[in-house]
Amino acid sequence: MWSWTDGNGRIITRYYYDEYTWYAAALVLAWLTWVLVRRYRRARAMRRPPRRNDRGLLRRVAQLKSELSLTFLRPGFSANIHAVGVGLLATGEYCLQVFVGDSNRELWDGGGAEPLPADYGGFPLVLVEMPPASFLSDAGLTPSDGWEKYPRGIREYQEVIVGGISGANANLEGQSGTIGYFCTRKSVLPRRKVVHLLSNSHVFVDLRKGKVDDTDLIAQPSPGEPESNRPIGALVNFSALSFEGEADKPNHVDAALARLWGQHRFEPTIPFIGTVKGYVPKQDVEVGEPARKFGRTTGYTEGSVFSICLDIRVRYDRTGQSALFENQLLIEPALPQFTKFADKGDSGALVVDGEQNAIGLIFAGTTELPGAQPAPPSPDAARRVEGYGVANPIGEVLERLKIELLI
Repeated sequence: MWSWTDGNGRIITRYYYDEYTWYAAALVLAWLTWVLVRRYRRARAMRRPPRRNDRGLLRRVAQLKSELSLTFLRPGFSANIHAVGVGLLATGEYCLQVFVGDSNRELWDGGGAEPLPADYGGFPLVLVEMPPASFLSDAGLTPSDGWEKYPRGIREYQEVIVGGISGANANLEGQSGTIGYFCTRKSVLPRRKVVHLLSNSHVFVDLRKGKVDDTDLIAQPSPGEPESNRPIGALVNFSALSFEGEADKPNHVDAALARLWGQHRFEPTIPFIGTVKGYVPKQDVEVGEPARKFGRTTGYTEGSVFSICLDIRVRYDRTGQSALFENQLLIEPALPQFTKFADKGDSGALVVDGEQNAIGLIFAGTTELPGAQPAPPSPDAARRVEGYGVANPIGEVLERLKIELLI
C-alpha cells in the first residue's frame, strides 16, 4: 500500500490484504443491521396493532372523499359546506359525511333547495350540521368568568412540567395554548436523547414571522395568563401553515417542537391520563373509538372519534383567514357528562385512546357554546355535532417532524 524509510535507512513496506477489508465490511454491516433491527422493533412496539382488516375498503372511500372535497371545499363553491369526512352508519358501514353550518340553508351557492345526493360512488352521503371550526389557541378567559366555567384546567406556574398545562410562544401577547407532551428527535446515528415539547405551530410559533429566531422562547404559563411567565425552552422546528385555501393545496399538520431546557424538571405524564404507552398510526384510527385529553382550559374530557379522513376549513381569529386541512380527526364529546371536548386554549393537547395510546394533537374545534339539547330528530333531520375538537393524526405529526413520543 505504501513504503517509507525508518531512521536506520531501512525501507518498511505495508501490504494490502483483502481479508482485512472483508472483516471491516462485515463489522460495519453487522452494526448497521443491529441499528436497523433495533429501530424497527422499537417502532413496532410503539405502534398499536391494527384492529381492522378492511383497509382496502377504507382507501376506496377515502379516495371518494377526496374527490368530493375538491368540489365541495373549493373557494366560492359553498358558503355553507365547511368539511367532508368519512364516518360510519348505525349498521357499521362506511359513509361520506358532508358538514354544513346550517342544514336549512342552500347547500351550495345557487343550489336553492336542491338536496344532497343519496350516495356517491356507491357509498351513502350523510348531511351533518356542525358549527364552523376555529384554531383554539386564544383562550380569552379571565379569572372572573372563564376560570370558574372551566376549573379543571392547569393555567398556573408549574415547578414540574407535565403534559396538558398552559404554555405558548413568549411573543404571543394575550394568547394561551397547551403543552401537549414530550418527545425526542429521530437520528440516523445513536445519540443522547434530548427532551422536546410538542404542541401546535399556532401555539409555539408567531405565525407572522417566516422563520425561527432567538426570540422564539416557550413561556410557561402562556403569555395570556395573569400568572408570572418564565421561558422553559426554545422553538426548534414547526410545520408552516398555508392560508391560501385552495382545495388542492391543503395543510396536513399544525405541529411544532421546542427544546426543553435542562434545568427544568419534567415528568412524562398527563393529568388524569398518565404516561403515554404508544401511538396509533393514522390509518388505524377507528370511527367510534374512545378519545381522551387534558388541555389547559377544559382539563380532562372524554369523547369518541366521529369522523376520520376529515377535510375541513379552519378559521384563524388573529388574522381572519381560513386554512384548509386534509385527513384530520373529528372528536365529539361524551354527552351529557362533557358538553365540550375542547375549547379555546386547548390547542396542542394530546388525544389518547382508552389504552393510553396517542391518537392525535388537538388544534381546532368549535368556539360556540352548545345549545339546549334538542328533541329526538326525525329520521330525515340532519345529525348535529356540537362541542367538538379537531386533531391532527399523531402518526402524521411524528412522521413530518421526525420525532418519537417519550414512552
